[in-house]
Amino acid sequence: MAALFLTLTVFSALIFIIGTVENIAFSAVLAVFLMLALWVGIAISGIAQCVAIVTPGAWKPDIRANWVMAAVLITGFTLPLFQLFKQKILPVRGFPLDPYVAAIDRFLLGGNDAWMVTHAVFGSVGITQFFDAVYAIWLPMMFAFPVVMVMAAHDIRLRARLLGCWVASWVLIAGLGAWLFGSAGPCYYTRLVGPDAGFAGLDAQLARLNATAQLGGTDLAALHFQSLLLAGQSATELMPAGGISAMPSMHVAMATLFALAAKQIARPLGYIFTAYVILIWVASIHLGWHYAIDGIVGSAMMVGLWKLSGKFVAR
Repeated sequence: MAALFLTLTVFSALIFIIGTVENIAFSAVLAVFLMLALWVGIAISGIAQCVAIVTPGAWKPDIRANWVMAAVLITGFTLPLFQLFKQKILPVRGFPLDPYVAAIDRFLLGGNDAWMVTHAVFGSVGITQFFDAVYAIWLPMMFAFPVVMVMAAHDIRLRARLLGCWVASWVLIAGLGAWLFGSAGPCYYTRLVGPDAGFAGLDAQLARLNATAQLGGTDLAALHFQSLLLAGQSATELMPAGGISAMPSMHVAMATLFALAAKQIARPLGYIFTAYVILIWVASIHLGWHYAIDGIVGSAMMVGLWKLSGKFVAR
């Protein structure tokens, strides 16, 4: 409840700060996210209850209405409120740090952009489509994660850490971090920052791979969503999923939280989600969403929040 109160206090103030957001538009987006979070919570709770009934004596989820509802509300409120921040406040910051972030990548990789490395190793259309799918399943996992973890974690301190880190990450990593490190990302460099031969090459390479995928009857979803986000930059209405921000990477940061939580539940499960962290990081580079350093910083910030949360619950 404290985490939920913090979320509402910090982000709800944005509604009164931004005069360009119509209350009806925000209410619609909020309703969509709350509805999705609620239905995901109900579905997961029902499935867990059925599993517990069918397999007596096996591991049983701890289905407590107050914790499940807290997880549902935190998910349903944080995501749309972050969208409000990302689409209506973050554009004021602009993207002044892309050249510097790109320079860090090139320094670390001997003058090469990170995408050049991933496409040299994983340049086939099949692997690119695999990365595209890995990246796409992140959003459904976002809705499921808080509810699953509060049922899987029987220790109340672990539950508090999970929900606390969830909320803190949206405020500190996705909010404050995105403002401090204002950047658009490789896929938007030539259109929002300035001409660059390296990132123009990325655009051309992704277009070629997408053309090859279309011959087989599919498209790269990443290119579709990148176009939607770019179009949304000039839109006045609030979109359910919009806004552009690269550094730090919330995809990698949240995948890191998945891995940290999974390790607390079962060590083998932690290894599986650690592999997912690596996959989502490589996919974010390969598809042009992020610079390599974005994911490293996002993951490091999440690990820092996790360690800090351990000190709080120890008291």
